[in-house]
Formats: sequence, C-alpha cells, structure tokens
Amino acid sequence: MAPTTTRLRVPTDPITRLRSRLGQIGDLKDFSTDPYSAMDRLHDRNGPVSWVGTGPIRFALLLGPEANEFVLGNTDLFSWSRAFEGLVPLAGPGALLVNDGERHRRLRSLVQPAFTARAVHAHVATVRAHVDRVVDTWERADVVEVSGAFRTALRRATIQSLFGSRAVADDAPLQARLQTVHEAIDTSSLVRRVQSLGLPSWKRALAARAHVQSWVAGEIARYREAGGDPEHHVLGTLLRSRDADGAGLTEDELSDQLISLLEAGAETTSSAFVWTLYEALADRRVWEALAEEVREHAPAGEELGAEHVERMDLLDRAVRETLRLRPATVVASRMTATPFRFGGHDFGPGSKIVFSPYHTHRLASVWADPLRFDPGRWDPSGDGYRKPRPHEYLPFGGGPHRCVGAAFATLAVKTAIAQVVRRADLWLARKGAHPSGLIGMRPKEGLTVLVTGTHEANKDEEATV
Repeated sequence: MAPTTTRLRVPTDPITRLRSRLGQIGDLKDFSTDPYSAMDRLHDRNGPVSWVGTGPIRFALLLGPEANEFVLGNTDLFSWSRAFEGLVPLAGPGALLVNDGERHRRLRSLVQPAFTARAVHAHVATVRAHVDRVVDTWERADVVEVSGAFRTALRRATIQSLFGSRAVADDAPLQARLQTVHEAIDTSSLVRRVQSLGLPSWKRALAARAHVQSWVAGEIARYREAGGDPEHHVLGTLLRSRDADGAGLTEDELSDQLISLLEAGAETTSSAFVWTLYEALADRRVWEALAEEVREHAPAGEELGAEHVERMDLLDRAVRETLRLRPATVVASRMTATPFRFGGHDFGPGSKIVFSPYHTHRLASVWADPLRFDPGRWDPSGDGYRKPRPHEYLPFGGGPHRCVGAAFATLAVKTAIAQVVRRADLWLARKGAHPSGLIGMRPKEGLTVLVTGTHEANKDEEATV
C-alpha cells in the first residue's frame, strides 16, 4: 500500500475535541489495566485504528491482520529505534531491540550464527538437565506450583547456554537482578514513562541492569583470559562472528546482545513452556497423546536429543497452538518516520504505532473457534487445516525484527515439555488461568499441578550443571 501525505483531521468543535480526548484517556487507562480485553473492545468499536491516550503518551492502536501486513510490509515508513528509545537505559544502545536500519542489519548478521539449527541443537542437553533438577524434587502426591521453579530452571539453562556451565554455579543474585529489569520492561508505556521520571522502581531497575552488565563483562573477560572454552556456548560464537568487512561486535554491542538474550530470551521461553504445559494438562487427551508420542520417539534408555524432539509432530503442533493463543509478545511498537494514511486515518512523523499479534491470533475472522486450544488445526492432513498467512501468525514478531532467538526458544520449550512428560505424571490442579504481562506473558496465579507419579532420569542423561 503506497503512503500518501495528508493532514491529520481532528474535530474543530472544542467540546467534541474535549470529549474525544477524555475518551482516549479512559481508553489508555483500560489498556494499561487490561490490554487483552481493551483491544477487543476498541477493535469492535473503532475497527482497525484506535487513538489511545493524550499528549506524549498518545498512540495509535492498529489491530487485525491488515494492520499487521501494512506495518510489516512498509518498514521504511517506521523507526524502530525511536519507538524503543525509552528502553535504551535497560536494553543498552547496542541491543538489536532498539536499533533499525543498517546498524540493525549488521548486528543481526553478527548475532545470527549463534542461532543456526546446528548451534541450537547443541543446547538440548543443557535444557534437559535443568528440567531434571526441578522434576527430581517431586514425589508422588505432591501438589506443586511449577511456574516459578521452571522460570528459574529455564533462565539458568539460558545462562549456561550463553556463558557455559561455570556461570550457573551461583546465579541467584543474577537471576534476581534480571527479574528486576524484566519487571521494568514488561509494563505499559504509561507506567514506564511515569517510572522513568525518577521513581524508586526505575532506579532499582537501572541499578540491577548495571550489576548485570558488570557480571557479563566479568564473564567475557574470564573467557578471554582462559583462551576460549571447550564448551559450545553463545558467547564464544559471538566473539568469533565477523561481518563482511571482517569486523566483529564492539565491546558494548557484545554486552548489550548478551544482556538482552539473558532477559528477554529466558522470559519468553519459560512463559511459552508454562502455557504449553497448562494447555496440555487442561485437555487430558492432549496430555496422554503427548505421553504416547514421547514414549514412541524417545524410548526409555535413550537420551532425549534434538533428533527425538523434532520427530514429535503433536508436540510441535501443541507448541505452535500455544504460541497462537499466548505469543511471546502481546504488542509491538513502531514510530512513524514518513507520513502515511491507513484505515481512513492520517499519520504524521513522530506518531507512535502499536499493533498486536495476540489480538490477531484470536480473531474469529481469521481462526475457526479461535479461543479453543486445538493442536489439530496445525495438522496439514486435517480437514480444517488452513495455513495462516505471514501477517496472521506472529508468535515471535515479523519482518526484519523477528526474534533472532525464535528457533532456540521453540526447541527449548519442546525439549522441556518432552522431558517433563517423560519424567512425571501430572494433573492440573486448577483451570481458568488468567494472563499477565506484555512480554513473556504468564499465568497470573501461577500453575499448580498434582504429581501422580515420577520416573527416574536415565543415568546417561545426568549432566554437570
């Protein structure tokens, strides 16, 4: 769709303008409190474009597959870096998240080698070992809240995958600081703007980020002093990566990539795991079918490896369906760089745009029975199969800014689910989970399960962690 330069039309009557602004402020409050329901209401009322908020916290909410297609198909109209400039103090100026244009392309080309299929497969044993550490604490008839334990375990697996096994020897302080940073990032633009005025929560987040940066710098220095590391991990790959001119990441860029992967990567992986576990347990037929598939493709006595996981079709479909209902990112932002017109509205430079994979993934106009968890909808041989178009299914974003670690996160989730299914018999203690968060969305009340049986890990599966 070609952009056109036009003037933004606003009501000229003062009373009408006031009512419009008050309504948009009310919509901002609703969106900040419950973005999931607010998006449904705004889309039903206004169609693909709703203006929300006022003044410096005013933005356009673009909803639906056509909006996604327009935003992702016209990257030249938008500035990614300006949209995320408020996160620079937490993400770092060299992070992929806050860059666009030529620098983003260069950074992505240098980070990508760490997430090839071969590189990702090397981390399966690490994920498996940390899942086992959680399951090993369970006994028959235990009632356990598992989301917190697996959040820690998968964050620890991420730390080891990034820096090696030595890095998880005493990671509790690091994990606590990463959680502080995440809580500051995972909030609405309204709350973040207020926090950044100097509230204690923002200061704590900045201090936590500084501690994480210092820890990362220490790991980089330790790696260099040791002359490398026989373990395969992301740090070593990033240090060896070179662009077409033979240059690598600068010291600050290297640090910022690692911190982003530590924070965002672990959160999205653990949340997708918890939601997949919840959905599978909520439908016993899915859980029992997964157990049968795991037994078939990863027989007792064999280590669970990437080759086993990738043969599990139902597991793949269950994770795909989970990411449809609970994508890694609820909303994404852009800032207008060039004027354009969309959906009957005119957008000038500096307009903030927010669009939502989550909302599109639940539209009845796109998906049959959209709120039902149905792995079968991803079966190409099924009667109801319909391959979604790229702008209809965006679990890890889309376009040139699609999450660089998507393959790692997906394989980690599959591995963790397969290993839990292999090691334990579980029943869901409570249904009706409610989502919380915009990045790494998770069940607000946690996930509580009843352990009805456990199985020992194979001796060959034990790993040093």
